[in-house]
Amino acid sequence: MLTMSDCRGRFNRRVCLQGCGAGLLGLVVNGPRAAGAAESTSAIEFEKTLFAEREAFYRRRRVDIVRVGFRPVGGKVADFAVAEYRGRFHFFYIERRLQEGTPFYPGHEIYLGHASTVDFLDWEVHDPAMIVRPDSWEEAHLWAPCIVRRGDRFVMAYTGVNRHISQDIGFASSEDLFTWQRWESNPLSPCKGKSWAFWRVDGISSCRDPSICAYGGFYWLIYTANTREGASCIAMVSSTDFRDWRDHGPICVGPADGYEARLEGGHPQGSLESASLLNRSGRWILLVKAKVRGDNTHSWIIESDRSDAFDFGRRRSFWPGAVGIEVIRDRGERSLLSTFSEGFIRLGVVDWSDSRPTGRFIAREDELKEWL
Repeated sequence: MLTMSDCRGRFNRRVCLQGCGAGLLGLVVNGPRAAGAAESTSAIEFEKTLFAEREAFYRRRRVDIVRVGFRPVGGKVADFAVAEYRGRFHFFYIERRLQEGTPFYPGHEIYLGHASTVDFLDWEVHDPAMIVRPDSWEEAHLWAPCIVRRGDRFVMAYTGVNRHISQDIGFASSEDLFTWQRWESNPLSPCKGKSWAFWRVDGISSCRDPSICAYGGFYWLIYTANTREGASCIAMVSSTDFRDWRDHGPICVGPADGYEARLEGGHPQGSLESASLLNRSGRWILLVKAKVRGDNTHSWIIESDRSDAFDFGRRRSFWPGAVGIEVIRDRGERSLLSTFSEGFIRLGVVDWSDSRPTGRFIAREDELKEWL
């Protein structure tokens, strides 16, 4: 791979982008015009031209979805939601800065990014879907959206974080996936006042990563929380109308000890998070991300005959290399999956009829044809 020093004095801007940029970004893109070829012009024309070049470079992404995946220019993708509308697949995601990627630093993860695609190869990057609001329960960060269709509207559940890093969950609605209206009833505060939960508004506390499963006339909303005993868990509330919610408490409980904070990341043990709840042929499935001490697995599957009871001790590896997982589309007993892996959105498949369903990355572009 070319280094930046190789570019100095030897290659023009386009060659640098193709050699260095493609390697660093991991994307094949149509870069700006070659430097040195244009005639000199006024400052006004210079600004217009440069803006147009950079706009095109940012907005249109040609992606090697099999080997690399999608990410926006200047950032990495973390927890995301996907919705299909009028022939396009829309992704809404945490956009994480490339350096020292942590959600807690001021100015990081302050909006939900939005990109869409028809074929997963050519992507269009849109303006952010939502941004933090000063002096509110969502003033510091926005995280981890999920989206369900309800009638003629889409409903997004998402995480808002205040200045104390207290996390909570709110809702927004949209008819077209571009204009989102926050609900006046926000936030939901599903942990507030619950005897089982450790949650506070004036200090760091977990209430994040909502995921909604619409099944049997109910909306089953799961999320990451902490118990009073100090265990990370996935908790649940349910509703038929998005107004009245029933608390089910923790449905899957992880370890209450063994955690070890590391500034640089790479914790030997982490929270249960980025979970998804599915029902396949009457069988309930919980997909959950969790780093367990002494195990390199991050993506787990737990099965149950109940929606509100999953034994973390009965987990098994689900999709090696994947992190948070979302279902894009079902076809019979098979599903097209998406995940964020090393900051990129990538695709996979699973056959739920297998005795031990396991996700895998799509290996060839032509595998996508049957899903489009």
